[in-house]
Amino acid sequence: MQLRSLFNRRPSPAIAISVTALFLSLGGVGYAATELPRNSVGNSQIQNGAVSFTKIRPNSVGRVRANVSQLQERVTGTCGASSAIGTINKSGKVTCNTALPTELGSTNNTVTVPSTQTTVTSAALPAGPSYLAFANPTASVVSGANERHVTVSCTLTVGSNTQMRQVTVDTTGNVGDVSSGSIPLQATGPSGTASVSCQSSATGSAMAPPVTVTSAINAVSIAS
Repeated sequence: MQLRSLFNRRPSPAIAISVTALFLSLGGVGYAATELPRNSVGNSQIQNGAVSFTKIRPNSVGRVRANVSQLQERVTGTCGASSAIGTINKSGKVTCNTALPTELGSTNNTVTVPSTQTTVTSAALPAGPSYLAFANPTASVVSGANERHVTVSCTLTVGSNTQMRQVTVDTTGNVGDVSSGSIPLQATGPSGTASVSCQSSATGSAMAPPVTVTSAINAVSIAS
């Protein structure tokens, strides 16, 4: 009789609270570890460096979620066989430039240069672009019986523009010795004719020694 009354008696509030707390301690932690409430994780819950590239699902980050003002997008353009990529903008679009400029020039030519202006070599520059031309005339002087100071002046002409420089070659005084000096030249100009011309002068009253100049011209187009 007393045993039946014990089972029929309702549990006290203290017992109910204790049983509930025991259930939460055993099962609640497991729930929290595997099931997070929606929108419960924010910036303050994620530690710095906690998310590595291995945690990011492949192809999950695209242009929409990337700051393209700080990133270079994939290059999508191509250039033809006669051109090359000149620039690439942030969106990946390419600008094509001519792969190689037009190159023109002459072969080496050697002439004797007296005291008057004499053309050493020349090349025709077709109409259209402007040109940058280079020349490196080399003056050679055959020594006579006396030491001499020989000045050789050369002018590079490109279209209507010119550059003139000179070099002094000292002979040895030993008959037959050859002394030389070079004159690097460069100039830009329009189409027309590119040429190198030179002249020589010597100090002293004796006959001037023979002077020869060897030069070629190389020119590349620099504008259309």
